[in-house]
Amino acid sequence: MSRDADDNDVNAIRANLLNPAKGFHVCRGFYSPEEVAVYRDVCRQFLEHGRVIYKRINSDSMPDYVHPRSHDRHNRTYRIYQFLHNHRADMMGRFFSKATSLRDRIEEPWNTDPIYQAERERLQSYCVVTYYRESMGMLPRHQDYKGPAKLPLIQFWVALSEPGVDYRKGNLVLFPKTGVRVRAETDLALKVGDALIFDKALFHEVEAIEPGEESSLGRCTVLIGARAARLPFWQAQVKGLCYDARVHSQLSRLARMARRFGLGARLDHSLRRMLEPDQERARAR
Repeated sequence: MSRDADDNDVNAIRANLLNPAKGFHVCRGFYSPEEVAVYRDVCRQFLEHGRVIYKRINSDSMPDYVHPRSHDRHNRTYRIYQFLHNHRADMMGRFFSKATSLRDRIEEPWNTDPIYQAERERLQSYCVVTYYRESMGMLPRHQDYKGPAKLPLIQFWVALSEPGVDYRKGNLVLFPKTGVRVRAETDLALKVGDALIFDKALFHEVEAIEPGEESSLGRCTVLIGARAARLPFWQAQVKGLCYDARVHSQLSRLARMARRFGLGARLDHSLRRMLEPDQERARAR
């Protein structure tokens, strides 16, 4: 299905997203193998040479960056955060637009809901490429959205490597609200270039992967149209400096020393108040 999808296609996607037994829709061959290969090569080069920041930072001025991320003490994934404002006139911008233009068409009728429209405007759209480390990569069950919007805020998940060839196991697992869990690679037989459009509030997880027998590429995917709250310019700049790989190790060493002298909690609280004042005020309430 291309970005020139007709109204019947778009209506079918909406129906599947609103269906509590599903909450997702599959677009076969949304990207060609050639489109995926070109985009993937650019991402691999950036992964090797791009700026590394140890914190997710969203703002309208943020450059792309690499973010080693995990939900526990093990380094399970490497991510590239890519922002639409950095790619308005290049190949990557055209790649993203193919998904975001269809996403916007799908969501358009729902903007009559004031809460939904406010959430769309509050959250910044960006893209996340995820590389899963061999024999360790996984993500626990979670939601990407827990806000007040009742209608689906949607995002495109696209496979950039081939299940069963580049990696084994490691399914993306979706948990529909009233249905049976669905394993994307196994149950839906998703291949490179297929797009899985799903409700951002849908619970999902990624199973532990195993290396492929025929390839060293591993498991890599891109989430196009992910959304997160924007930070003001100054907060993004301060966070970018503090969590930059070039200074992060030094700050971590200072933090360990502070904890040794009983100052860690006080310093951590002060930094959080400075960098994330909205969250601190919410906790205080």
